[in-house]
Amino acid sequence: MNSPPLISVIIPMYNTSQYIKQTVESVLAQTYGNFEVIIMDDGSTDNGAEIVKGLVEKDARIKYFFQSNQGVSAARNNAIEQSQGEFVAFLDSDDLWLPTKLEKQINRLTSTGMDACYCGYQYFCEASKGEVFPKRYSEGKILIDVIKEKVSVWTSTVVVKKSVIINNSITFRPGLNWAEDMDFFYRLLFKCEFCFVKETLALYRQRPNSLSTAPDRLPEIQLWREFGQWIQTAQSSIPYNKQDIENAIIHYKIPSVAIYCLYQRLCNGIKPDEDFFEKSPLKLIDDYKLSFSETGLKLYIKKLLLRYKYGYK
Repeated sequence: MNSPPLISVIIPMYNTSQYIKQTVESVLAQTYGNFEVIIMDDGSTDNGAEIVKGLVEKDARIKYFFQSNQGVSAARNNAIEQSQGEFVAFLDSDDLWLPTKLEKQINRLTSTGMDACYCGYQYFCEASKGEVFPKRYSEGKILIDVIKEKVSVWTSTVVVKKSVIINNSITFRPGLNWAEDMDFFYRLLFKCEFCFVKETLALYRQRPNSLSTAPDRLPEIQLWREFGQWIQTAQSSIPYNKQDIENAIIHYKIPSVAIYCLYQRLCNGIKPDEDFFEKSPLKLIDDYKLSFSETGLKLYIKKLLLRYKYGYK
């Protein structure tokens, strides 16, 4: 009988001493026991290292590494290099897993023969739990569904064969100030098929200081343009129609980001400046084609409101 595959749990850490113990303990509580925990400390200045070293002394499956502050992308890349597992799972240092996550995902990967697996997740803060995602699931070639936000794949839900990452030279891009994990996972989605466990098995922490400040997603538009260019030259063993992917980017994703950015400014009473319109011309918004999903309908309503507010045709 074959032994269960080793899973390397990748946790980048930077000044999250108040959360890291609970996060690691959620891994140690897994019903699936054949894992290693790779914690890459990205130059933390708090007492997180002391907390982790205390955990290392109690469980040899935990491995701690320190690097000078280089950002979360470099931390994840370096942790992957240190990993020994056949599979890699990602977990942010303030998020949590439910106890059966790894077991159910490995079982699903084994039964489907696919290379990657995602699951459901729920937002939470100290006082309460919030919305559950995704609202629907799809399996196999899911890149276009994810681009159109019909399906949501989040970092701490994914388990993937390490060989897919290594053989396709997929890395987290250092220097990205926005959505460095999104860039990684969209490339992964292009290269392999995903299965799912239709169950909420991960908890996404919303910190108090992040609830009132949403990031400016304007740089994401350039990221999507670069991804579209990469798709045209990249090879995939999955028979995607590249034109379908390009259409999803041009007629859904980029316009939806532009709608979000302009709507965010409208809600905050900020008048868009010339620089905004230069980077995100209003024509991008009119390129939006209605996607029949909850998110798609909300975006279409926002588009109509923006058209009324700014009077563009």
